[in-house]
Amino acid sequence: MTKIHNVTIVGAGLMGHGLALVHALGECRVVMQDISAAQMDSAPKLIAVALDTLIDGGAVKAGERDAVLARISTEPDLTIAVGNADLVVEAVAEDIEIKPLVYSQIAEAAPDHALLASNTSHLDIFPLLPDTLKARSGIAHWYTPPYIIDLVDLVGAPEAGPEVVETLRALYAGMGKKPIVFAKFAPGYVANRLQAALGLEI
Repeated sequence: MTKIHNVTIVGAGLMGHGLALVHALGECRVVMQDISAAQMDSAPKLIAVALDTLIDGGAVKAGERDAVLARISTEPDLTIAVGNADLVVEAVAEDIEIKPLVYSQIAEAAPDHALLASNTSHLDIFPLLPDTLKARSGIAHWYTPPYIIDLVDLVGAPEAGPEVVETLRALYAGMGKKPIVFAKFAPGYVANRLQAALGLEI
């Protein structure tokens, strides 16, 4: 089973910066990457604000603040950002044209042992993956903000062995999160499907 020490977050927006904080709180070394200079500039500030919220709420000790922030860095070049990753978390726009381009770059630049976990909220990303990534990829779907909501939906690619999802499950359970493992991809996962059903009833 792959040991996860170095995590790269591709996409530093609404979910990306929150996921960077989640993994840093889990004592991973985190690199954030985004093609937007504005996102890269604002993400560390948003992370600091989110961390202070957790400290104010008693979820994180104030004395841990500097160490958590020190575990997060930024790198605009995707090739460099994923170069030492054990886990690449994809949190880019839900665009069927953009995601395959990102996956191709990850496949070329990430180490052969690195796992890929997409935060996609509704797309079946598995047909979009390069063949070289399929056996080590899955979906880890988080809810916003991920540093407060512990639920995370997990499902492996059809070509991935059970160790891929088990590695993710163990990682996040070890962080105190609540991973739910799906046997196969299901659009909407748990909460979104329930919310849709409740909305129809209402």
